[in-house]
Amino acid sequence: MVVITEAPVLTFGNINSHFVQADKTAAYLQGKNIADPAVLQQALNTLNTEIIPSEDDPSEASSSYKKSLSCSLFYKFALELVGDLADVRYRSAVGSLVRPLSSGKQSYPTKPENWPLTKPMPKLESTVQCTGEAKYSSDIQQEGMLHAAFTLTTMGNAAIYEIDIKPAMAFPGVTRVLIHSDIPGVNNVYRLDNDAEEVLASKRSLYAGQPIAIVIAISQDIAEKAAKLVKVSYFDVKTPILTCKDAIKSQSFYSAVPGVTVGDAAAAIASAANKIEGEIELGSQNHFHMETEGAVAYPTEDGLNLEDGSQWLDQTQASVAQVLGIGMNKINVTVKRSGGAFGGKGIHNYVICAAALSAYLVRRPVKMHLSLWDNLRIKGRRLAYYVKYRAGTDAAGKLVGIILDIYANMGCSNNDVLILLFAAGIWDNVYRSQNWKINVTACRTNCPASTFVRAPGSTEAVFFMENVMEHLAKTLQKPSLEIKRLNYYKNGDKMMSGAVAKDFTLENITDQLLTSSEYTARVKSIADFNQANRWRKRGLDVVPIRFPCYWLGGNFNCLIAIFHGDGTIAVTHGGVEMGQGINTKVAQVVAFELGVDMKYIIIQPTQAITNANARGTNGSVGSELVCLAAIDCCRQLKNRIDVVRQKSPKKSWEGIIAECFTTGVDLSARSWVNPFTPDPVVYTTYGAMCTEVELDVLTGESQITRLDILYDCGESMSPFVDIGQVEGAIVMGLGYFTTENQIYDAKTGENLSYGTWKYKPPMAKDIPIDFRIALLQNAPNPTGVLRSKFVAEPPLCMTSSVVFALRDAIAANLAESKKDTWFPIVTPMTVERNQQYCQLDISQLRYKD
Repeated sequence: MVVITEAPVLTFGNINSHFVQADKTAAYLQGKNIADPAVLQQALNTLNTEIIPSEDDPSEASSSYKKSLSCSLFYKFALELVGDLADVRYRSAVGSLVRPLSSGKQSYPTKPENWPLTKPMPKLESTVQCTGEAKYSSDIQQEGMLHAAFTLTTMGNAAIYEIDIKPAMAFPGVTRVLIHSDIPGVNNVYRLDNDAEEVLASKRSLYAGQPIAIVIAISQDIAEKAAKLVKVSYFDVKTPILTCKDAIKSQSFYSAVPGVTVGDAAAAIASAANKIEGEIELGSQNHFHMETEGAVAYPTEDGLNLEDGSQWLDQTQASVAQVLGIGMNKINVTVKRSGGAFGGKGIHNYVICAAALSAYLVRRPVKMHLSLWDNLRIKGRRLAYYVKYRAGTDAAGKLVGIILDIYANMGCSNNDVLILLFAAGIWDNVYRSQNWKINVTACRTNCPASTFVRAPGSTEAVFFMENVMEHLAKTLQKPSLEIKRLNYYKNGDKMMSGAVAKDFTLENITDQLLTSSEYTARVKSIADFNQANRWRKRGLDVVPIRFPCYWLGGNFNCLIAIFHGDGTIAVTHGGVEMGQGINTKVAQVVAFELGVDMKYIIIQPTQAITNANARGTNGSVGSELVCLAAIDCCRQLKNRIDVVRQKSPKKSWEGIIAECFTTGVDLSARSWVNPFTPDPVVYTTYGAMCTEVELDVLTGESQITRLDILYDCGESMSPFVDIGQVEGAIVMGLGYFTTENQIYDAKTGENLSYGTWKYKPPMAKDIPIDFRIALLQNAPNPTGVLRSKFVAEPPLCMTSSVVFALRDAIAANLAESKKDTWFPIVTPMTVERNQQYCQLDISQLRYKD
């Protein structure tokens, strides 16, 4: 017996605008034995009527979650009071999830005989990055430099009536305010053969947060303050279209996107022994660069010099030339490094065009560096999706047909529809079926133009197909991994694309992962844990991938110069160092090819002049193609140097180089690679990920207890760099699938999650508690650069395993109340969604079975 002798005080916050005092519940409990199940139920029922949340605010938790959570927290408190009087299974609700100290394990191949190639070493920039000494465009300061900031629209689907700049011009420290009519060239940051994306909105605000004016001032603080003073008047205000479902309702679509038809999927499904249908919703994701977008523009006597963090100098240079109405040859873009890009820097060039326009017109250096808030409002992000699907299998569980109706939120521009075309090569992931029907619809909405975000299209494609396989397994009442493996491609199978599967190593990779991750033992351990704990549940899932590599259009430059005075080597290439370690790999390759110590080598900044016409550093292939160009340069140089070396084989490197110079040998080499291969897929990489989670059913909080990945990186050129890329991709994917929720105001279209108070990228305690990364051993790639495979994006595609692990844990809870049926999900799987999917009812909150 646990009697509450005095009147308790029950206070709840964040329910509405005031603290909620549950006085009726408190009065009822006074003098009662809270260990009595009937008392507990009456208290919960009373509390449930007293918790009255404010009307749903899209930026806050839903009313239903606030009410349910309040009762759950009280229940946790009651369990703590009654202690051993409650069954031990139910006492699992007491307290919060306990996170032990994180640990990690990395395993990778290396070949000492080839060092520095394949040698595990820190990135060249790692020390200056960790100490804060690394300089980015946002760090540039110069006496007399002006600063620029955008004024942004506040209505997402409205015509622009008037732009009043007078209040901003009157603000002390402001030198000029620019609007669309001040642009001397074309008001478009994108290529002319695509949809126009205006630098500054002219006639209509296509989304809330669209730049409409540029304020130039003597400091960034003044520019940002004055930018808020520009007054914009609107008319013809319409309800914004924000989601795929909105677009379907309004029939707001872009032109047709090619789909896939193989066989007759509808007929195959109709006659299938087992069939399913369902729907999926995926949210969006911001790039969330470590360095927000920034650029500095310096006027010259005949053009501009630009410094920024672009990952595509050629596109940046073209955009600025187009906006200013001058030739590309009058613009030089320099990039030392970028503080993270993930696909978001270099295509939709609002910032560098604004800085360039400002400097060009005021004839002074101008810097624009977006605040985090403006960066998240302006920039496009990962496509959001709505998908309807149908699928069928034979009696054994083998696929006979799949239909996917995919709706993709392209935002206010269809310029990056290439994302959907690329995804066509991976819709099937690793699964064989003779019948496919995939319909793709690009939705026009009042959001920023959706764009490339690390592993664009491929991440979502894998998720769609894995969701189908999980649903089928649930219907067949078999383990999902069993159904997945039953349907793996085998060498010689014809894939959805029409290509023939070859070098398909996924069976071996899966076997290795299951062994190293102790999969079988953990499945039993999780079942035991779930049986012993009513309110804590664990789940486990495995996701495999097949990821094709394309080099088509991968044109990159490299220029290597050896200096005769001391034999040191300078390299500049067409790629951009964004934290992915491209410079480290290039230095290792150059040292290996020339046979010198890495101390001789330095990587110089990338410039549009020395590396003209290079493609963007994206699609995971930048590092290997730049290395391919570097190899060509080195071999040109070696052919020249070896003539001298053969005459003086005992001379030091410095001596040989000095002699080369005196005999007139050219010690510089340039290479341009634009590889064309007979098969568009140069090679394919494979991997598998096993993720385990623990869920607090009552609150929806979860943590990743362990994550194992085995990834085929070929013969890694730089194992530490590749391990880091795998880890980074995984953490970014975990954020996408669990925490990074995009929220809009349905009336105005404004982004309500423009800062970390509402938008939650993964942090230190969101990483797996036990984090195990393994690169496949003894797997040289005969068609790759120096036997390697790329790494930046594919690991992210497997992180949907966390969604299905959470679903597994939720299903374990639903089984307690006989509700364990398939249910549609929306990602990200936030704390609120996890708890709501558990379908809690007050009657379930008790002390014993």
